[in-house]
Amino acid sequence: MGISEKIEELSKKADEKDRERARENIKKILTYLEDYDVEGLEELLSEIKDLSKSDLYKKLIIAVTTKDKFELDADYLEKLEKLLRRRMLKIAFDNLRMGGFLTFIFTDSVITFKDILTLYTFIESVYYMNLDRPANWDDTLNVNFSGLDERLIFALDDFDTVNFDDLPEPTPEYFQKLRKVRWNKKAKKLYEKLTRLMLETQDLVCEHTGFTVWNSNYAPTEDVFIQVLSACSAVNDGRVEIEAEDVIRAYKTFFKLIKTNVTKYKAIPERIKWLEKQNGYLVCHDCGGYYQLQPGESPDDFSDTCECGGELKYYEDIDWLLEKKEDSKSEEVINKNSKAT
Repeated sequence: MGISEKIEELSKKADEKDRERARENIKKILTYLEDYDVEGLEELLSEIKDLSKSDLYKKLIIAVTTKDKFELDADYLEKLEKLLRRRMLKIAFDNLRMGGFLTFIFTDSVITFKDILTLYTFIESVYYMNLDRPANWDDTLNVNFSGLDERLIFALDDFDTVNFDDLPEPTPEYFQKLRKVRWNKKAKKLYEKLTRLMLETQDLVCEHTGFTVWNSNYAPTEDVFIQVLSACSAVNDGRVEIEAEDVIRAYKTFFKLIKTNVTKYKAIPERIKWLEKQNGYLVCHDCGGYYQLQPGESPDDFSDTCECGGELKYYEDIDWLLEKKEDSKSEEVINKNSKAT
């Protein structure tokens, strides 16, 4: 046997040893979790067992860790950036801490703006996982403007059955509550055990060591996704403390989402109609002032009230206003000439 063959054999033995270790750790965690009296936990553990035996989890991990899933040129990225300044992300940005090392050190915030961004990263990955072709611009619009984000945040595991019109509008108050969310001890313990169980399952499914998984993009992405949904579950129930039931519901949402072909959720036309529409004006009838909307801007992005206190209204064109202003100027000139004579 040559050196290369010996190395390959040792590698196979090491891989099998790692898989056996993962199986043993999974058994220990499952045994520990059997003592937890939380509704829905038994069903959830069954889901995890099934996941470890299917190709779905590996497919998801590959999708999350694939770079440049949506290849967009600079022009498209500029348009997308302007669109993303609206609605959910804008409200989240204005009302949550940014996140990062300093936030972690100096605050006990569970949810930050960067965590909300990870929610979109995960949705994007699940969408990409269900494509049998390269992703394009329309796919990007579907991911960001289909309302799937709101379905997940407000309806969680009922995201696929809820009537979209029945969902509440994202508000600053909602994200201010998310900012205050904290763990209770029982929920945090359950979350940590389930996180460890999923890590071991990743090792088993991907057939490599935990070191590689920890250094991939996948484990942190799943972790943050579960935290965000757990926090949303609490806030939706009028609480700012995450309970064990919230963690269970977050995982139920996770499993249903990855089993759903989310490419069926298409961009809502009203949310992207301003993308190509470059003309349009906000007009104040009190002072006569007006503002021309820029590409990607919507009247919804602005207050309904002018700086003078008058009401702002949207018009596709303002020829009538410009003509009115010209007529007013003509009248002023006539009046001045009359007074002069």
